[in-house]
Amino acid sequence: MLIVTDRHKPEDLELWRDYEDMDNASTVSHAKQSIALIKSWRTDGVAYTSWGKDSVVLMHLSIMAGQKIPFVYVKFNDRHNPDCEFLERFNIDYHEECCDYAEVRKGDKHWKAVAKKYSGHRMTGIRNDESGRRLMIYKMYRFESNFSFRPLSLWKNQEIFAYIHQNELPLCPVYGYLGGGRWPRDKIRTHSLAGSTADGFGRTEWE
Repeated sequence: MLIVTDRHKPEDLELWRDYEDMDNASTVSHAKQSIALIKSWRTDGVAYTSWGKDSVVLMHLSIMAGQKIPFVYVKFNDRHNPDCEFLERFNIDYHEECCDYAEVRKGDKHWKAVAKKYSGHRMTGIRNDESGRRLMIYKMYRFESNFSFRPLSLWKNQEIFAYIHQNELPLCPVYGYLGGGRWPRDKIRTHSLAGSTADGFGRTEWE
């Protein structure tokens, strides 16, 4: 469920109620498969979280799978989103790693540091419908390659939102800042990614 703040406009909340009607009517078809995949995954891996919609689903599925997987949030001191703070609503093994955005903007040092400290095997909420490259990787490796495990690969955007709503899970307030309809919720992000991947389209400036 969307965490409502005093920054939500009335017209945004009205739009959100329309989204909830759609979420109620939507079918969630990949949950059982993802839970089974997580149950069978290695015991020495780590999960990454951004506190976005996919992370919320990944956390809940891990709990449903009975797995105590460490979740790591890379928090940028100078670009932290305060809306990404609702940890108390989840019973997970949670860790934060803090750094400055400028330190890692031209590379992927933060992910490498997390891998060195916790595990080189990571579980993420990456999905195929987010990019053609991710779909290609899935076709090559299915749900797991050498270091990356992607149990949400087959989920669609709408299925993610529907799962969160139907299971009454907390959803970052950012998704409800819709600008009166100017921004669709599936295009909204919650957290800076940093690093060099997909950085050629103004992402750094936006973050």
